[in-house]
Parts: sequence; C-alpha cells; structure tokens
Amino acid sequence: TLRLFPSAPSTSRLLNRPIKLSDCELPADTKVFVPIWCIQRNPSNFPRPLEFLPERWARRKKINGNDDFGSHEWEERPEDDTCENSNDDYISPANREAFVAFSAGARNCVGKKLAIQESVTLLAILLRNLKFNTVPGYVPNPVRAGPIQKPERGMPMIIQQRHN
Repeated sequence: TLRLFPSAPSTSRLLNRPIKLSDCELPADTKVFVPIWCIQRNPSNFPRPLEFLPERWARRKKINGNDDFGSHEWEERPEDDTCENSNDDYISPANREAFVAFSAGARNCVGKKLAIQESVTLLAILLRNLKFNTVPGYVPNPVRAGPIQKPERGMPMIIQQRHN
C-alpha cells in the first residue's frame, strides 16, 4: 500500500510565499521538509494507521437506498461519510489531504494519474486469475534506495492460480 510504504518517504519544498502553520509563520524562501512517511502513519490522519483497511477509501454500494452488505459493488467513500453501523470495526473515512504518496499541489508527481490508472488495470487483470499472499511471518523492512524506498530483501510471495 502506498499509504504505509510510499515510494518516496519524504520530500522538500521551497516556499514561494509566506504561510502560517498553527502559531508559526514561515517566510518565503524557507525550505520545508515534508515527512510523507510520518504524515501517512499519523493516527490523527488515519485512525489505526498501521492497518491496511480499504474501507477508509471505499464502501459497499447501497442498492435502492438500502445497505446491501452482500453486494460485490463498491463506491468511493465520501470524506463526510458517517458511521453506517456502530460496530467496533468502524473506521472513519480517509483524510485525502494527508495521502501524499505522489506529493501534492502544483509540483506533484507528473505520472500520478498514469501510475494509478496502470496499476488499477494491471491489478484487476492479475487478481482475476491469481491469489497473492506474503510468505508466512514476512514483515516488511523498508530501506532507502536513493530518493525512494523499497523492501530490504524484496517481498517474498506465494502466488496461486484461482480456481473459479
């Protein structure tokens, strides 16, 4: 997941105008460090931050205004989505402004849209026919590789054909 393991764990920007952050004003021409890794693991941005929870971003589609939890159709979850049920597994919607794996603003990654489109297409093709699981006991240990990061010793997977 790009939220937990962003390609670039940090970036920096040179402010072209002054900005105010809380009680601090930063003048123009200040170099600002953006800790993407920390922002995307901060519980105030993503409750239960170390868990992979697709429900942060999507929910099962409602059919005729009713919740159909047996539905296989999903839709993007609005940020103002309220608690649909009061069980202990409820997770609030994702803070989209805190997801900065591709950076943000005018200088964001030029390949962001293409990367997302290609990855969704490729994933759909692969998941239609294959099951992917990490090797039991595998724990990712990201290391810096220049400006990006990668798993220290790769990511050992068990890949099995789906039997439909």
